[in-house]
Amino acid sequence: MHQERIQPLAAPRAAVARIPFRLWMTGSLAVVMASLCTGRGVLDVERLASSMRVLRHSPFGVKETVQRIEDAARERGHEVLARVGQQGQVIVLASSMGGTPVLMASADSPPDVPLSVQVVRSADGGADVLVTQSLDSGWDGMPASVADELAHLPELLDRALG
Repeated sequence: MHQERIQPLAAPRAAVARIPFRLWMTGSLAVVMASLCTGRGVLDVERLASSMRVLRHSPFGVKETVQRIEDAARERGHEVLARVGQQGQVIVLASSMGGTPVLMASADSPPDVPLSVQVVRSADGGADVLVTQSLDSGWDGMPASVADELAHLPELLDRALG
């Protein structure tokens, strides 16, 4: 699986707001799992690979990178709602207002969980931290505090990996 390396963002960029087909906040683990997994309850790695992009590289292994991200998230008031997967772990964060956003960009798109990151082993023994490409879009209808948390996710990752 080839993944393009993306340079760290200097600051969140202004995005053109889009209206999602569906947007909801949920604390339901069943909804989150349905968004991330296949019908067999296995992480849908193929779908994630096509919808995620590398945002940061970690010099630490997957296990330590996951722990550092979870610790930094808790320091900022996020609960870790779920951790899914064996090879490439996905961490789903709950917003500080409770629940996590799930959205569908169109009627035929799969659900997306933008307040999540995937951590996969990189060739150098470290780990790559991937985020959903929907993080690049401003979404109308997103609660302001959640939109702010999404915009500051790169900073949270910098703090975790620094």
